[in-house]
Amino acid sequence: MTVTQPAGANRAAQVVLRPARVSDMFLLMDLADQVGYCLNPEWIRTRLRAEPATEAHVVATLQDIPVGAAHVYLSPRQAPGSAVRASVTALAVDEDHRAERIGSRLLTRCEELARQMGAHTLEIVIPTRRHEDLHEFWHHHGYARDGSSPFVKVLGARP
Repeated sequence: MTVTQPAGANRAAQVVLRPARVSDMFLLMDLADQVGYCLNPEWIRTRLRAEPATEAHVVATLQDIPVGAAHVYLSPRQAPGSAVRASVTALAVDEDHRAERIGSRLLTRCEELARQMGAHTLEIVIPTRRHEDLHEFWHHHGYARDGSSPFVKVLGARP
C-alpha cells in the first residue's frame, strides 16, 4: 500500500511512503551506513521477502528518490496471554533530509503497521546509547522508558 500526502510547504508532506523492494537494497545499506551500521546484502534480501503479516519495511521517497526507511516486526509473545508487541528495529533518514519530519512520518507508519499486525505496544529496539540525540524524538512521539526496553508506547485501537 502506498501512502501519499498532498504537497505543501513542509517537505514531509511531499514524501511518499511505500513498502521497500529488493531493488532498494543498496539504499538501505547506505542509510544503515550513515547511522553507523553495516548490513549484509543477503540479510536485507531475506528480510525484504519476509511474511508481511509479521514484518514490514517502509521506504520514504521524495520526488521518487528514496530518502528514508524503517523496519517494524511483530515480536514473539513472551508468555501465553501476554500483550502482543511489535518492535521498530530501524529508522533512518538520509543525512541530507534530516529535520524535515520524514522520520516522524516513518514512525507514524510503523505504528499503523504494528496495529494492523495486532500489536498492543510498540518498542524501539534501536540501540539508544549510540543515538542518544534521538531520545527527545522518541519522547516527542509519546514513547517512554520501560524496564524491558529503552522506549515503549502503548498503541491505541485502530483508527
